Amino acid sequence: PKNNFTSLIDIGVPLDPIKKDSSHVLMLYSRKKSMPTALQDSSGKQSSIPEVFGKEAIQNCDFLNVLNLDHGRGKNQCLALVPQYESYHLQHFMRSPELPNGLHGKLTSSQNLHLVSRGLTDKGREEFPPPKLSTINQSFDMLRNYFNSLSQVLDELKAIIKNDMTPFNDRVITVMVCNHGQSELLINFACDSRRKGFDVSSVLVFATDQETANLAKAMGLAAYYDEHNFGSVPSEAARRYGDARFSAMMVAKVLCVQLISHLGYDLLFQDVDIVWFQHPLKDYFAKPDHWSQKYDAIFQDDGAHSVRYAPYSANSGFYFVRSNRRTRSFLNTLLGQSAIVFETDSHQQAMVAVLSEHVSLYGLKVKVVHRDETDLPGGYQWNRKNGEYMKQFYRGEVHPVIFHMSWTYNKENKLKYFQQMGSWFVNDECIGKKKEDIGDNATDLVATCCAAEPLFKCHYKDKPSMKPCRDSP
Repeated sequence: PKNNFTSLIDIGVPLDPIKKDSSHVLMLYSRKKSMPTALQDSSGKQSSIPEVFGKEAIQNCDFLNVLNLDHGRGKNQCLALVPQYESYHLQHFMRSPELPNGLHGKLTSSQNLHLVSRGLTDKGREEFPPPKLSTINQSFDMLRNYFNSLSQVLDELKAIIKNDMTPFNDRVITVMVCNHGQSELLINFACDSRRKGFDVSSVLVFATDQETANLAKAMGLAAYYDEHNFGSVPSEAARRYGDARFSAMMVAKVLCVQLISHLGYDLLFQDVDIVWFQHPLKDYFAKPDHWSQKYDAIFQDDGAHSVRYAPYSANSGFYFVRSNRRTRSFLNTLLGQSAIVFETDSHQQAMVAVLSEHVSLYGLKVKVVHRDETDLPGGYQWNRKNGEYMKQFYRGEVHPVIFHMSWTYNKENKLKYFQQMGSWFVNDECIGKKKEDIGDNATDLVATCCAAEPLFKCHYKDKPSMKPCRDSP
């Protein structure tokens, strides 16, 4: 049984629910001695595949290779196990015409099988297009600038960490990235955290413009504006998911975690569209004897279990990384693959691709907290049609560590959702403003910007809400 196997062997991915046609794991044994002892004498007499439970199925396996395979959805899919020099990668063939540009078209049964990208859909959409030359050159320019300024940037970061903040347990830094267009979300995080009495001295905001650095400091957060690498990043908010401003911020998120990792710190990375209900370090990742202690990297489940994010569906907006050789190599490689970020307009897509390779290559220990768990909810739970999780949340039946307002079109949606959720605390006079344009006290903006109670407002009758919004659109 699948649930029995995965209770013994932790494969790290968010496991799909058990269904009638996917309830068991098919075990293939390379020789008789690797089979369960009880089956070795009767292996040639079986008229059907025997069902084996517990440790018995793997009791004689000195090596175990695991392949996750979606065999549903009406696919005429075949799996070939070729006796050959061993490979740890899967080659994907599809009946698809070869196009003049070197890519492939949609599934066509009359075509021969061709080797294709794992991101090619049956409709012919390529989710992993190879980066264009212009994209590669864009990546080279970014990397050249990064390495030319690396020594100076690291020295500046060391000074900020020493003088302006306190890493949690002297080893964990909470990393956030923000530009001025997203600054009200950062202010909301600061207001909400202060209101709940959370210690944010371990937070370091990588500001991509000076205006945001000034605001972060005035809200009591340590901040660093890296003009060498972020000087060309737009200060405006992304108009939508995946536009040029969005992509520039995604690359900034790759740079900042690599820098903190290079300094030898564990790190918690989080987007600015997050609120805490428990302290994610003290009460979760850094809690003594917590289950996460045995993993190198732990991610929130994005919820979108699509081919782009297979097999981990790891959300790149909230994750924890322990500092060691495996994770440093992972983040260094991700930095080197920045062309994928530029080409796909997705930090997350590149991260999962590199993650998968490093799990195989170095044994990187990864865990994704399943979307059906209650600890780390986000846009998936917010946008569920039945709204069951959010109903439980408002009834006090679930106690999340954080809430991540992902799966939104743009910042305006996030703000409205937070207002309706009852998790918005930023006064109007602080929205979209520079520090010098807010109030009389330009050094401490907490009293001016932070509301004592949630600034609730109805916007959508079909979204979760702290109070009924039946008259909303």
